[in-house]
Amino acid sequence: MGSPVSYTSLSQDMQVSVNTVKRYIDILESLHIIFIVRPFHNNIARAILKEPKIYFYDSGYVDAGEGIRFENTAAVCLLKHLQYLQDSKGAENGLHYLRTKEGKEIDFVISDKGRIITAIEAKLSDENTSKNMVYFRRMLPDIDFVQLVKNARRDTEENGIKTVNAAGWLAELKA
Repeated sequence: MGSPVSYTSLSQDMQVSVNTVKRYIDILESLHIIFIVRPFHNNIARAILKEPKIYFYDSGYVDAGEGIRFENTAAVCLLKHLQYLQDSKGAENGLHYLRTKEGKEIDFVISDKGRIITAIEAKLSDENTSKNMVYFRRMLPDIDFVQLVKNARRDTEENGIKTVNAAGWLAELKA
């Protein structure tokens, strides 16, 4: 959760083949225990080859620190919102993450018709603007940037990056 998953690494840890790991993940996904967030890429085939992130529909399964649980909760809220838009309005959107070869990453990006429209970073308490958000803001100046902070005392905007209280922002999403 929250980090790209290596099928090869998992297969070595579990001492099974990579294909077996992929089948296990497919089963968990079809049972709606987990969902996969793939990296955004204009080339769908390349995105599928890159390492996905895995999140649980039920954050009770997340046995990790509060920050990881918070990111998982944000992922579930965003996914439900996008599914609502797909079902009710026929939206052609997707939930992805963005990562450079150098390791700079944004937790979530929302795409519409294959184009990024919003970048979202989930943070537990640090209200300082993420360096990765600043980096990607320079690269993608025409999209919305939102830094969700679980314990934010107030909403701010600096250099086109909104820092908002996560509870209020996520509550406004339709699901």
